[in-house]
Amino acid sequence: MTVRIDNLRIHFYGVQGSGSVFPSKAEREEARFYADLQLLEKLYAEFQERENQQGQLECSVEELFGGPPGRKTLKEMRGRFELTEQRVYGGWTTCIRIETSDGYDIVLDCGSGFRNCAQDITDKWGDSDERHLYIFGSHAHFDHTEGFDQAAVCFDPRNNVHVLGNYHYLKALDQNLGIFSEKAGMDLKGIQTPLNYELMPANFDSTEIRDLSQKESILNDPVVGQYHDIREPFRLGKTVIQAFEVFHPDPCLGYRIEHNGKVFVYCTDHELRRGDTDDHPLQIASMEAEKVVREQSSNADVLYRDGQFLQVEYDGLQGVGTPIGVSRKDWGHSCVEDVMEMAEACNVKHTYIGHHDPNRTWVERNWIDETLARRSEQTGLKFELAKAETIIDL
Repeated sequence: MTVRIDNLRIHFYGVQGSGSVFPSKAEREEARFYADLQLLEKLYAEFQERENQQGQLECSVEELFGGPPGRKTLKEMRGRFELTEQRVYGGWTTCIRIETSDGYDIVLDCGSGFRNCAQDITDKWGDSDERHLYIFGSHAHFDHTEGFDQAAVCFDPRNNVHVLGNYHYLKALDQNLGIFSEKAGMDLKGIQTPLNYELMPANFDSTEIRDLSQKESILNDPVVGQYHDIREPFRLGKTVIQAFEVFHPDPCLGYRIEHNGKVFVYCTDHELRRGDTDDHPLQIASMEAEKVVREQSSNADVLYRDGQFLQVEYDGLQGVGTPIGVSRKDWGHSCVEDVMEMAEACNVKHTYIGHHDPNRTWVERNWIDETLARRSEQTGLKFELAKAETIIDL
């Protein structure tokens, strides 16, 4: 049964930063311990209620558990106790999908999460004749592009894949695959992936998002099919998408997406730089970009924002997953504390903090989430770590 989309439906397919991960055995055991402990506590409390005055139970084991051992008994028991599901963050790198009420399919970045995302889109399209996917890229780094050649949408000649982003993003996808220029460099062909445009029969086109008021000439580059001025919004039906530049070592874009007054802001890989002096060129650039991020995020319904580090980790006083620290200044990522302060100042209703550091354990993430839950109670605004497979309806 298809659930109606009122405005925007947002799917998180990948929220991991820097590189794909899979929970270690120790992390899986820790998560299982939390779940088992919760179940044990519930059982213990229920058994206590059934004790007689002598502290004895006057019933069978099957009566205690609600049935014989098996899936049905376990499922009913879990439902009876209303157990809290343990948090699962997922290890796929950045990919977010948006469905609009008027039928557009939009993807933000193509990290390793794009493989599952593209399969879901393909399943949704079925035998439809209208097969258009709009991909808006943030920047060229591998954790935001690595899932492209694994994507089902690339292998059906009926599909039209429209890719928009800055020049670096378009170039990163084309240099090994040749999907825009139809020319994969012989020195790179087959090195990073065995695939290239000759094996990917979908129809690809590219749009470079840039400031068209700048005086430098626009070259006749085969990677770029057309240009879009960053100062102007991009419109898909009722949806208005405004790109903006953020602060990162590689040129990077964020996006403000509005549909019928509902606003989702995507701001990955942006650093609010904590420099020693205000007049350093990088500090000035960071603060100018932060001002733009705040303007775009004002009163947003949902914000996805990079918060890879805690401040103590950013400053190098403590490591991530290790006591040994190193300064994270100029790595291109922000502090969780700064994201919360920014979201409160901008009155963002629900903030998802993503681009998780691959060295951060499940226990640490869970602890941060507990802290964010308390902050939510205090402020009336919602904060949480982003989790893959989350679906948000606006």
